[in-house]
Order: sequence, then structure tokens, then C-alpha cells
Amino acid sequence: MLNAILNQIHMKKVSKSFSLCVLGLAFASLFGVDAVAQNSKQPVAPDASWPIIVRKGDRLFEGTKVFRFFGLNAPNIQQNETQIRVDRTNRFPNEYEIRDILDGIRREGGRATRTFTLSVYSPDDKNMPVYITARRQYNEQAFECLDRVIALCHEYDVRLIIPFIASQTFVGIRGVDEFSAIAGKPKGSFWTDQDQKQDFKHLLDFVLNRKNTVNGILYKNDPAILAWQLGNEFNCYAGDRKLNVDEMTPKITDWCLEMAGYIKKVDPNHLVMEANGADMNKLLADKNIDIMSAHLYEYWNRMSRQPWKLGPIALETLNKCKGKKALIVDEFGLGSTENLSELMKTIRESDIVGGLIWSIRGHRLDGGWYYHNEGGTQINSFHVPGSSAGFVYDEVRMLDILRTEGYLIRGIKAPEVEKPAPAPVLFIKGKGFTWRGSAGASFYTLERSETAEGPWKILATGLDDSVLADVVKFEYSPEAAEPLVLYTDESKTNGKTYYYRLKAENQTGSSEYSNVLKVN
Repeated sequence: MLNAILNQIHMKKVSKSFSLCVLGLAFASLFGVDAVAQNSKQPVAPDASWPIIVRKGDRLFEGTKVFRFFGLNAPNIQQNETQIRVDRTNRFPNEYEIRDILDGIRREGGRATRTFTLSVYSPDDKNMPVYITARRQYNEQAFECLDRVIALCHEYDVRLIIPFIASQTFVGIRGVDEFSAIAGKPKGSFWTDQDQKQDFKHLLDFVLNRKNTVNGILYKNDPAILAWQLGNEFNCYAGDRKLNVDEMTPKITDWCLEMAGYIKKVDPNHLVMEANGADMNKLLADKNIDIMSAHLYEYWNRMSRQPWKLGPIALETLNKCKGKKALIVDEFGLGSTENLSELMKTIRESDIVGGLIWSIRGHRLDGGWYYHNEGGTQINSFHVPGSSAGFVYDEVRMLDILRTEGYLIRGIKAPEVEKPAPAPVLFIKGKGFTWRGSAGASFYTLERSETAEGPWKILATGLDDSVLADVVKFEYSPEAAEPLVLYTDESKTNGKTYYYRLKAENQTGSSEYSNVLKVN
């Protein structure tokens, strides 16, 4: 374990303070938690120049300025959902993978993102590491990953919405039913059982009072947190289980009001966001709820034969919230470019605080990207800044529109696109190559030489590292656990030694060159 952590320290852009913190955690892991306790320090005060976001009526404020945003959901920024290596070493993203996602959001003009929920143990997940391992027991390694996410948000000027628990039972994530199961409680008891409520408050206490191991700030004092969200899509709970919605709604509503009040008691600094599925009028009237949530998807609305023009739906929801609570469209997507573009324009031109498109996936530390297909549709997760692999769902254009809107909603002119960074890292994979990508890269150029010093000649250019269009068949396959071969040199002479290097490029310029690989 120590060697793995030390390897992270030698990566580019790792801060001195982060490196020392990781070393301390490594020795704590080797010699017991007392090592952390004996070296603990008082919590650090947050930077006053980056204030906690507050609500006034139906608007949010960053100090004296109105806070509005676009961005992308980042459901895997604190735990990778699929393409997990056999040794599980990439279940929780390391610093490079977290930075890659945050830099992608920042390059899109984003000022906010949203994690997915904290994962819960299930025996069906074959010992997959999770955040909530048992009743009132939590995985320190997992929360150290969340520590890194929160700490790095400061550097990238990105605020974070964190939902606590899912209503669904997604593989590797799980939710409320599994939370009950680890306590020996039946399905459905989560909402009303007093022991279950106390268990959840124990989780809230642990999270809100946690001192970040990277920056030393208590979560409840950290301005990186935009809002604590009660959960994800509680409106799906009854329908997914074929329960009576009219019977479940009051139970979910009472739970939401109680937990919102508890969060505010422990952490009066941060905003609380609801999770749908409850009585909207009661949520709007409750003093502890600050933000209303809306999830808008053309595809799912069409499937259920509901209105699918998303802009008018957003305005209808806004009218109910106006003057009472802030509204954020914290998930939208799975629609035509025109429909989603019109929704973004509607958000920007109205009093809706902002919106987060679903969703971004990042580069893998060991090469290539993480991939995710959305519900069996033709749409896959976004790889910023887009590639030809996403042609069928207009990926490049959609991300260009998102970037434009991301700056327009902030009232500032979009800056010139930045060069890709950091330099890629080239690896041998099988009979070819893969590489750790650069944020902002549109393509890569591979060069070859017969000596380590050059001269160098271009072997291939216009290379993509986002290469899969048919993600459905790939995502859960055994092959997905390992990085893909992205290029094979078929022009080499067998038995001859060659040297290779790589650079990332976009319309503005090139990254620094990668490491040089010697191949015999």
C-alpha cells in the first residue's frame, strides 16, 4: 500500500502539502489509526476570499455576487462505478483522475458539479469497496478519496453538490434498501424506523463533522460544498418497487423534513437540497430546505409519454419555487442538441440558478478513458472536449454549447481554449501503446526515433484516446477492467530498437511531450 501511495506523490502537480498528508496517511494505515490521532491538528480555517454559498430568497450568492452556473455531473469523481481492475486499485480515483475531471469541468466554464451518492455494502457486489461498509461503519480509504475531491475543488474553483444516499439499487452503489439490510432491517424501514433514522443521523454526524485529511478543514466549514443533497431521486423509490405512491409520499416527506432539520442543526453553514419524491408544497414551506431539485430528461419523458420539451417544464417548476426557494436543474440530458440547448438558454434567461448536464467521465490513470452508456441509448458519458466516437450524440457540438452557456450565465466572455495539460504518459500495452491522457486534448501525435535524442519523425497524428462508440457491450465486460490498446506501430522492423514520445494537441497548441519509451 505504501508503495502505491508513494507513486502518487511523484506524479506531476501534486502539492507539497498533499504529499506530506498522503505520507502521513500511508504510515497511519501501516501502523494503525492511532498514528493519525497522535498527529492530529486543529481544523484549518477556510479561505475567506472563497466564501460559502448562501441563499437569499430564490437566489444564491457568493459573497455579494449572485452565484449562477452550468457544469457537468461527475458521478464517478469519488468512486469508479465500472471498469474496475481485478485488484480494485482504481475503485477510488486517485489525484490524477480527480484533477482530470475537475479540469474538464473548469475548461467547460463550469463552476459546480455533483457527485453521486455514497455507496453501501451489498453481498451481491462481491466485496467491492464502498463508503458505508456496515451499520455505523465507514471506509476510511473511501472518505480519503472524497477528502481529495473536496480539497481540489478549491484549486479549480468548482463547487460541489453531494447527495447522501440513492433510492435505487445500482450495482456497486446501492442505496436505502441496502442501508436497511446492513442493520438487519426489512426493505422500506429506512423511511420510518426510528433505529434507521438514528443510523442515518450517525452517518450525517460522521460526514458533516469530518476533518478533511488533505486540507484540514471540517466538512461543515468547507466552502467547496455548495449543498448537501438529501439523496438521489426519491421519487423513484415507490415506482421502482411497485409501491403505492400516495402511501409512500408522506413517509418520504416526513423523513426529508426531519433530516433537513438535523443537517441544519449540525451544519448551519451550508445549503440543503431536496431529492424529489416528497410533497413539494411542504418542502417549499420548510425553513431548512434551501434548494429544489429538477431532473429533466427528454428520453425518459418520451418513454413514459410525458411532455418532453424541457425548457417549458423547467419554467413550470420555477414558477412554483419563485420567491420561496432556489431551483437547480441538477440533472439534464439524453435529448437532442436542440432541446438541451433550448433548456440551457431557458435556465440562463430565467431565475433558475443553474444546471448540470449528465454526465462526465474522466481519463484512467493507466490509460484511455472510463466509459459509461446511458440506459441502453445511443448516448454515452461525455469525454471533454469531445471526439468523433461521440458523433451519433453530437458530443463535440454539445460540449461547445455547454462551454458557451457556462460563461454566458456568469456574465463573462469565454476565454481562449487552453492548451492540453498535463503532458500525457505513454505506456506499452500488449503489442502496442496506450497513454494517460491530457485534459483538453482534441487529439494526439506520436513520434518515433531510432535514438533517444532524435531526430524525431511523426509516426501518427490525429490519434484519439476516446475510441469506443458501442459502450453497451464493453462497459461490463471483463476486458473493460484493463486499459485499451490505442495504437500499434505496424511499420516497425522486427528486432530493431525504436524510441517513442507523444504530445496532446488542440486548436490552441500542444502539451509538453510525454516520457520517452524505448521499445526493442
